[in-house]
Amino acid sequence: MKKKQRSSHDDERNVMRISMSLSAKLLAEFDRAMKKAGYSDRSKAIQTAMHSFVDEYGWKGNNSHEGAGAIVLLYDNHMYNHDSASTESQHDYTDIISAVTHTHLDHENCLETIMVKGEIGRIKELARKISKNRGIKSLKINFVTMV
Repeated sequence: MKKKQRSSHDDERNVMRISMSLSAKLLAEFDRAMKKAGYSDRSKAIQTAMHSFVDEYGWKGNNSHEGAGAIVLLYDNHMYNHDSASTESQHDYTDIISAVTHTHLDHENCLETIMVKGEIGRIKELARKISKNRGIKSLKINFVTMV
């Protein structure tokens, strides 16, 4: 007998109804923010907020879990030796790097996005290694856990 594989749709059908207590002020602020973000359904907005919460703390948790995201860096093209420093770092992490984009913003500034997928610990390692380079003005990690 074949065992049926579970899909994400199965999880959506197993919905749990919950109840929350909030101050009227917090609920009003949430509703305003929800509308600004384009949500008309409070449940969907709360689910999105909960996914963000899980992502943030999943990233800080177990380094052996899997995840995906993007490392976005802004750097001074004249200080950061992109040709050797960045390329060398990226070659050491080909197991987690899916793609890289590079944009020249002006004569001095470049924006690079490194899309990653894999073990959280390896992604953190890569981000730390890149952040140590001179000329990095900003480095941000946008991360999602594989829920």
